[in-house]
Amino acid sequence: MASANGVQLIRIARLRRFVGVFARGGDRESTADALGELARADRAGGFTSDALRRALQAAQLLADEETGEAGVRALLHLGSLCLDTGAPDSAASAAELARERAAALPEPARTELSAGAMLLLGIAQSQEGDEEARASLAEARDLLIAARKPAGAALALVQQGLLDVATERSDGAELCFLYARDFYRNAQLPLASVEVAAVAARAFSEVDLWKNAERWFVTSIGEADLIGAIQLAAELTIEHAAELERSGRASEALRVANDGARRCARLGTDEPAAVLRASVSLQLARLAEDPREALQHVEAVFELALARRDGATLGGALDVLVTGIVKDRFAAGTWRLVERFRDRLTGAAFDALAATAETALVDLRR
Repeated sequence: MASANGVQLIRIARLRRFVGVFARGGDRESTADALGELARADRAGGFTSDALRRALQAAQLLADEETGEAGVRALLHLGSLCLDTGAPDSAASAAELARERAAALPEPARTELSAGAMLLLGIAQSQEGDEEARASLAEARDLLIAARKPAGAALALVQQGLLDVATERSDGAELCFLYARDFYRNAQLPLASVEVAAVAARAFSEVDLWKNAERWFVTSIGEADLIGAIQLAAELTIEHAAELERSGRASEALRVANDGARRCARLGTDEPAAVLRASVSLQLARLAEDPREALQHVEAVFELALARRDGATLGGALDVLVTGIVKDRFAAGTWRLVERFRDRLTGAAFDALAATAETALVDLRR
């Protein structure tokens, strides 16, 4: 778990030792808590299968009804990990059992955990295409409001909105996203409210409801600026440009991509910022009207991608270059840049891309 710091690693080692206590007659509830913490650590580290195994062990330890609230929480944790691993049917089964057992708990745990179970069930059902998903999510929303969990209610509304987009209920989706943003603001979570707008923009883009998507992109970028989320604003600007380009609105896409490039210039030097710079440079390489400017972007994105060993972006830069030569966007002599790219790719052990460049060179020299 490379991302864990020293303190976390010590904590994880202690938890692992504690888990062994159960086999020697220790307290099963405490052991299940330890397994749950290990599962969360594994999940954060990207070890989803290990996280799922530990969550299953915790749920099995608390399998009888006498374990009460702890047993229900273990089932909900297991169900969420089932969703992560692409098993919505298993997640739905865990949610159904959690709902049954939550019904026997005293308040306020009953309402809160029933809401969590219905939310998990609704998400799982929506992934399976089950028509009951909408009713489950609506019940989860109402329970979360009753439990005074505005952030949870917002999440249920976002899921309802996504379901409405997928089933061509755009008006219903708009209302769900708007109400979700209100709940997040009530929960004092302004960034989450911006992220809902971003989710809405992406969802409407996927089904080609461009007017809806355009409005949500503008809203999300403007609000990200207001709260100082500069990296998110840059990311959304680049996505906005990509959607404009995809819809054939090249001049607007170029304007927005240039805005994205200006935003990226204000970011730091970490990996996410480098990814965004490479992405917007590739956009500008495709969109720039001046061929000389476009070539500058091609070279810039090639260097950025080579430094990050990003094969997909290197392939994109090579494609823009070769396509531009073939379509007479770039001067015929530009094939020498393809030659240079081939040599750099060979030296960096990108053999397949180097071979692609060599094949292109053979055709371009004819």
